[in-house]
Amino acid sequence: MKREELIFEIVKIEWDMFQRVHNTGGRASCQDDPDTFFRMRMSQWAVYSDDLLKSYRKDLEDAWNEGRNFLFEKYGGMMKNTFPEEYEEIRDILPAVSDHARAVIDELAAIHVEWDREFAQKYPHIRENGRLFNSRDDSAWGGVSSETYFREEAATYSERTLEFLEKEMKEAKKNGENLLSDMIACEVAFYGYKSLDDAEKTLLDS
Repeated sequence: MKREELIFEIVKIEWDMFQRVHNTGGRASCQDDPDTFFRMRMSQWAVYSDDLLKSYRKDLEDAWNEGRNFLFEKYGGMMKNTFPEEYEEIRDILPAVSDHARAVIDELAAIHVEWDREFAQKYPHIRENGRLFNSRDDSAWGGVSSETYFREEAATYSERTLEFLEKEMKEAKKNGENLLSDMIACEVAFYGYKSLDDAEKTLLDS
């Protein structure tokens, strides 16, 4: 299977899971916007190795066979800081995350936030309407932070996939790379921009 096909297959399963998430306030508008969903999610997975992608696809397949929904679990976990009363109603059906996995996620979340702040400093106009940075700033009115989103998504990964993620993120950081910036570069390319600099300049001039 070609790499592009593998990424598309992953995002297709995620989209199918997303369609089965039921919000208390009714269906979310983003659940009717596959174009944006596919661009964002394919951009995210494009920066990782084939080994990580294959591992995560196995996670998705196992979850589907077990009746689990990673998108429900991710958004459910996010509610802990934004809608705590509703979170209490579902917390018992969310899978437990091991202490080891939590420790790894803590480390990787710190790297993620550092990358996010670096990106915001270099490309303020692209980042302008993005999420808040830290979990401590989560609220019902301000939404879920970039840190919390990362944490709750990573919490759905198997320890095998998390091991790949840890290796690749730490290696990228050691080499002075910013995988979050690489993801957004893929995303703006989907919208026709030549580069992040091109997108930043266009937004600045608009």
